[in-house]
Amino acid sequence: MNVFKKLLYIIPVAALAFTMTACTDVENIEIDHVGGHQTLSDPINDPYYVKLREYKAQANNYGRPVAFGWFSNWAPAGVMRKGYLSSVPDSMDIISMWSGAPGRYEITEAQKKDKEFAQKVKGIKLLEVSLLSYLGKGRTPEYIYEEINKKAAAEGWSQNKIAQEKKLARWDFWGFTSHDLSNTENLNQALSNFAKALCDSLFVSEWDGFDIDWEPGSGFNDSDGTLNGTTVKYLVKEMGKYIGPMSDPDGKGHKLLVIDGLIGYFDPECDKYVDYWITQSYGSSHPHYLGPGDTKKLIITENFESGFAYGGQLLNQARWMPENGCKGGVGAYRFDNDYDNTPDYRWMRQAIQLNQQVFNEWKASQNGSTEGK
Repeated sequence: MNVFKKLLYIIPVAALAFTMTACTDVENIEIDHVGGHQTLSDPINDPYYVKLREYKAQANNYGRPVAFGWFSNWAPAGVMRKGYLSSVPDSMDIISMWSGAPGRYEITEAQKKDKEFAQKVKGIKLLEVSLLSYLGKGRTPEYIYEEINKKAAAEGWSQNKIAQEKKLARWDFWGFTSHDLSNTENLNQALSNFAKALCDSLFVSEWDGFDIDWEPGSGFNDSDGTLNGTTVKYLVKEMGKYIGPMSDPDGKGHKLLVIDGLIGYFDPECDKYVDYWITQSYGSSHPHYLGPGDTKKLIITENFESGFAYGGQLLNQARWMPENGCKGGVGAYRFDNDYDNTPDYRWMRQAIQLNQQVFNEWKASQNGSTEGK
């Protein structure tokens, strides 16, 4: 039996009049939430979704601020729609997959269908995200540890010895054979290999970019010294050969490279490699960091792991604008928890509207200029 639920999808009213302007009004649209896209005969060519994707394209080259969020509960199965990417507000632009971005061999059929609907029909960009804390994280194959595991079991190795041997095996796999952290040339070559692997898999598994979660210190409990405040900048520049704005000199379109967390670690030289800087300004109405570059790249976010019921400071963050220029967008950590509110995604929908409204007001005051600081 089909179960229908009325959603308040935040899209430009003008979309239905076939002109895309500002995301400042609310449309009431009946959506079949049980069948979802499977109940639509040809959703990708549906006029509503065509216009929605045209609206998404306006964010290219910072034409407007984006709606961003980390999605933490991807489980597209059954009638409970909280775990579906296809159930987020239509006007979401970029989603970082906090619960994982499986490869082409790991992704389930249900996840694949949900992912394709979000990307191809709604025009949402889906990013892989990782707390990058050491060389090879998330890309080192398990088979390189097989002999170590056998020896450890046979000889009764301690956990510390196992961890040390696995670390050295991982370093060798990526080409860091000197095992000398002061050997910059050798370490950089290994980081170059790692950067290419990080980016190659995005193309193979059809993800739209990579989100580096940079939280050294309290955020890392598995660092091995290979990634620090200096080497992470080298890694970003190497990744920039394959994804991000520097990989796309002609502006034809590219996979995104974004950095969140302690963005104050990065210097202006890194700015040209990065599409967006994301500040985790949890509980604050304004950014904790402005980032190393233009504020039009800055996305400010709230924490919906704990503040989703009342919205935290999200609406004030959406209202915030820098003294000079515009911001890049607004969003929330674990924004999928906002689904539990009434109406679902209550705070994200309002934030998207406010985010666009203050941008339109700023743009009008600048005679159409979208330059940042």
